[in-house]
Amino acid sequence: MLYLDLLLVGFGHVGQRFAHMLLDRSVRLRSTHGVSWRVVGIATRRHGTAFDAQGLDLVRALKLAAEGAPISELNRPDAGRAVPPDATGLDLIRHATGESRRRRLEQMVVVETTVLDIDRGQPAVDHALAALRGGAHVITANKGPVAFAYREIAAAAENARRSFLFESAVMDGIPVFNLVRETLPDIEIQGFRGVVNATTNYVLTALEDGRTFEEGVSEMQQAGIAEADPSFDVDGWDAAAKTAALLNVLMHGSATPHTIERTGIRGVTQERVRDAVRRGKRLRLVARGERRAGGPVGRVAVEEVDASEPMAGLRGLQNLLVLSTSVLGDVAVHQLDGGLDQTAYGLLADLVTVGRRHQAREG
Repeated sequence: MLYLDLLLVGFGHVGQRFAHMLLDRSVRLRSTHGVSWRVVGIATRRHGTAFDAQGLDLVRALKLAAEGAPISELNRPDAGRAVPPDATGLDLIRHATGESRRRRLEQMVVVETTVLDIDRGQPAVDHALAALRGGAHVITANKGPVAFAYREIAAAAENARRSFLFESAVMDGIPVFNLVRETLPDIEIQGFRGVVNATTNYVLTALEDGRTFEEGVSEMQQAGIAEADPSFDVDGWDAAAKTAALLNVLMHGSATPHTIERTGIRGVTQERVRDAVRRGKRLRLVARGERRAGGPVGRVAVEEVDASEPMAGLRGLQNLLVLSTSVLGDVAVHQLDGGLDQTAYGLLADLVTVGRRHQAREG
């Protein structure tokens, strides 16, 4: 049995859904995958920070978050070396990894679900580096570390002999990175194309159905998928970050979201959508990556897609990624249903991967 101490850095929609999934599947994780866990730390931007090396009450943490109460209420006065209730995620990681080394605690996993910073990927990049250098594994749903600092973080993981996993960063928990890493040995990814942002696809298909742009965005916000400020989605930044992540990991690129040629869907009108439909086309926000003489490059743009193509048939939250490979030709991954559960599952799958790798080493 592998015993894991978890630090949840970020406890918003995705972090809380992951916590519920941990509780729901705890018995199965132990019996089927040989993984036992406890949450020893939680850091949030709005609700404070808590740490207990003996384990926090995750059920109560979820109740406090639902009530908007401070997570710091979980701190016990007699818990020993504590962290301040206003400590940052980076503070918590440094404290917890230090405690782990000092007290020889179980293997630690930092689960990073903070909001994407499109300028530099911070503080998620620093979170990942501090965790790995402190001896913890890192699992993240945040695209920032992969889109801004993949090579540096991957090198830190290799040096520390720890895992850096990020399946939820693109297409929720649908296996994209795992697909290539685990099942396509000795194959070169020559390029990719697809629809990788659920919010923009939902809005575009809402326009096809006669609803307004604003209605589509509002429905995504109510579902907890789009943020209160939907600019990252609408202006193509989320898709650009995912494109950079795909280039960096699958094509050995050195992209950031700012090196991706980008346009979003802001300004797309119902009239433009209907005109495309009349001509047998559909408008989709398409992410592309390809190899050029200077290295891999990416683009995100609204394209007219022929109605007979798979991307044209994507409705609502559906996504599609087509990988152009050196041996198998085009391989498509089609997500029929996306959302918070799928993103949380990607984190859970990565947690199981940490367990499998550890068990293989101990073999």
